[in-house]
Amino acid sequence: MHKVGTMAELEAKQPIRATVDGTKLLVFLVEGEPVATAARCPHAQGPLHQGEVCNGQLICPWHGWTFNLPSGSCEEDPDLVLTTYAVRRDGDDILVSVNVPA
Repeated sequence: MHKVGTMAELEAKQPIRATVDGTKLLVFLVEGEPVATAARCPHAQGPLHQGEVCNGQLICPWHGWTFNLPSGSCEEDPDLVLTTYAVRRDGDDILVSVNVPA
């Protein structure tokens, strides 16, 4: 697992942007816990760091598609899933692995 940031950074209400083993990802704060996802929307590759988060749902800034952050499921197309990554806390540090399923 790789350190990508701290809980203090997430509590500032902005997602953490990171690259782990060549994979660009984001970490969001959902109900007090970090959730790691792919950085781009699986629908049209929109920049998800610019999206809005509301009640555990991420809204893509390009077309408004909505993704459940913990599961990656998409409301508009059930066959489309936002990739999520294994994440854990170590004290204040946030650790992510792109090689372990979430």
